[in-house]
Amino acid sequence: MRTLTFLATIGLVTLSLSATAQKSSRRTHRTTTSSPSQIASAIPGAPAYVGSATYLTPPAPASASTQKILVMHEQNYIGSYRMTVGFQKTTHLIFPYAVNYVDLGNGGIIADKARGAENIVKVKAAQQGFPETNMTVVTTDGRLYSFIVNYEANPRVLSYNLASTDVTTSSAVVPLAHLSNMGVTQSDLEEYSRLVLEKRKGPHVQEQKDNITLALQGMYTQDDVFFFPLHLANSSNIGYDVDFIKFYIRDKKVAKRTAIQESEVTPVFVYNANKTTIPGPGNIDQVYALRKFTIPDDKNLVVEMFEKGGGRQLSFVVTNSDILKARKLKK
Repeated sequence: MRTLTFLATIGLVTLSLSATAQKSSRRTHRTTTSSPSQIASAIPGAPAYVGSATYLTPPAPASASTQKILVMHEQNYIGSYRMTVGFQKTTHLIFPYAVNYVDLGNGGIIADKARGAENIVKVKAAQQGFPETNMTVVTTDGRLYSFIVNYEANPRVLSYNLASTDVTTSSAVVPLAHLSNMGVTQSDLEEYSRLVLEKRKGPHVQEQKDNITLALQGMYTQDDVFFFPLHLANSSNIGYDVDFIKFYIRDKKVAKRTAIQESEVTPVFVYNANKTTIPGPGNIDQVYALRKFTIPDDKNLVVEMFEKGGGRQLSFVVTNSDILKARKLKK
């Protein structure tokens, strides 16, 4: 009897311990699954796990707007003349029209306009063996000339004649640069010049010599600019190469032993500037644009044409009263 009672007691204790163990196990399981952070803290270095969490990735920063880059084609390139200058010798460049702008790439060279000659630039090395540089020149007819300059102790060429360059075929000469000191654009000057040639009349004043005619066919004004249409004719069988045409103001009368006072008036634009040869026989027409001016009654405006390599030189005189009769252009 005592044996049965002892065994029953042991069985109840066993069942009680088993139930307690199961409850403890269930509590432990719930704690483990419901609090993953505790697992992470219990196991150093273990990654945290969130069953249904959604991770938000910050958006990538917006890319900066791409700047539009234009492609340069061969027709956009401007060629350059190559020339050499020395330290002990001066090189001269002769242009068809007066120079109003010169820019040098570095201090290895120096340049300046020749005194008394607005269309000639003198260039020289400022230091021996300077590195290659460049030079840019703009003339009053609005054309840009580009040069690559190198050092040479004894330059083989000391004078360059750009006046004989065919600007229509040279890639180093760019026409119609905009002149900032003018109230009109180069395209305006071209348009006005075409109108002048359409409206011109018979010779206002002219000079004929050796079968060559230099004639002024009226005078016009627009936007504070004078336009002089010139008709150049050749009735001979020998071509006439125009060296240059010069405008200058000169005293009407000069007393003996008194120096002649001359003041050159430089054109700001020349229409048909590339036409420099009057065929024999034949003719050409040009328009010279000059800034507005007047002259005193005791002075005249002289227009003079020089032949290249020849002696056929012509000129005529325009008075102040003639200039005051200039006609207004009507578009």
